[in-house]
Amino acid sequence: MVKLLHHKNGFTIIEMLIVLSIIALSIFLTLCVPKQLNLWNTTDYQIKQLTSKIDYYQSLAIKNKQTVLLLFRPYQNDIRIVQQDGTKYDLIPLDPLKLQKSSNLQRLAFNDKGHVTHFGRLDFQYQNSTFSLVFHIEQGRYRIIKYE
Repeated sequence: MVKLLHHKNGFTIIEMLIVLSIIALSIFLTLCVPKQLNLWNTTDYQIKQLTSKIDYYQSLAIKNKQTVLLLFRPYQNDIRIVQQDGTKYDLIPLDPLKLQKSSNLQRLAFNDKGHVTHFGRLDFQYQNSTFSLVFHIEQGRYRIIKYE
């Protein structure tokens, strides 16, 4: 007597649909996600990054109830942060932003209430666009001016 062996060749229809759906999903993600990954490459994103760093040190001054000094150094293209007690300082590189030498604000101090003790303008360049942060005295307010 001869036994018949059932031998499968290839995929079933369900397996084939699963494989095709995985391939379609990976192609969809490959084509759609890079648009969102280039978001960091915009001027608006760089402005948000810079202002969030400045806002962080303003809130740090309020939280610790001590003055935080931000020293803007255009030749090193960074910001040096010094707290009132002098024990801690940070360096924040500004790359890919470029701090322009035309800025008239060398330092900015946030007191224990978050108010600004100096006022002036910081000019930045990013790729082909320039923008300025203008700091107003008191209350730590600033505005952003974009140049076309």
